[in-house]
Amino acid sequence: MRQFSIIVTIFLTLCFAQNSFAQCESEGCGLVISGKVTNLEVDRSDKTFVRFKVNLDVRFSNLGTEPIILFKPEFGDGYWLGGWSLYQSEEDAKNFKAIFGDGYWQSVAGGERYRKLAEKLDVKTPPNDFTKILKPKDSWEFTSDFQISFEAEKHYRYPELKTWKEMQEFPTKLWLKTRYELSPWNVEYFKPNLIRNLQDRWKAFGNVLVSKEKEDRFNLFRYASEPMLIDFSQATQKQNN
Repeated sequence: MRQFSIIVTIFLTLCFAQNSFAQCESEGCGLVISGKVTNLEVDRSDKTFVRFKVNLDVRFSNLGTEPIILFKPEFGDGYWLGGWSLYQSEEDAKNFKAIFGDGYWQSVAGGERYRKLAEKLDVKTPPNDFTKILKPKDSWEFTSDFQISFEAEKHYRYPELKTWKEMQEFPTKLWLKTRYELSPWNVEYFKPNLIRNLQDRWKAFGNVLVSKEKEDRFNLFRYASEPMLIDFSQATQKQNN
């Protein structure tokens, strides 16, 4: 009987090992974000700023060897797009030599919807309503949009960014990289360290993406896209009513 128990234990251990995924070495676990600018609209109604609304077709691809567990966007209009940069060439984009960079990230929020989301995520297995498992070689496509704002001629912001007048020194065709927040980290306002705990709890289903370093008491995951072409000469004028 003892020998039988040992055999069963070994069998169960092997089954669990086969259905578990070790935390990948790379932070993105093979995730690649690519995109295409589908529409560009310029608003010149404010004389101090020139604003471009950018519409994107976005693709999340898993080029790794293990499943990736993504948290579905907590906003109706998609993931929080908090950063964007412009480059003169694709090579500059790969080397992070930006000529313009701007953005803003979500602040700490302790609203009721995050308390409810924290409860719904604090479960044994990834809930279908709030997570998406991206298997190796799978992709997920959706639309996204954001706004690039340039000061028209004078500098008002600190630190200084290039004005639209100064941007005329560069080609109209540039390379754009966007940066998304993929972690609903405000749930940790109610359940500290929940995201990193889920990374361990759900490892039998795939890899939860979490930044290696914590920011204050929250576990974020901000990830940049591959460079995509943007041509400012193709922008249409916004029609103001």
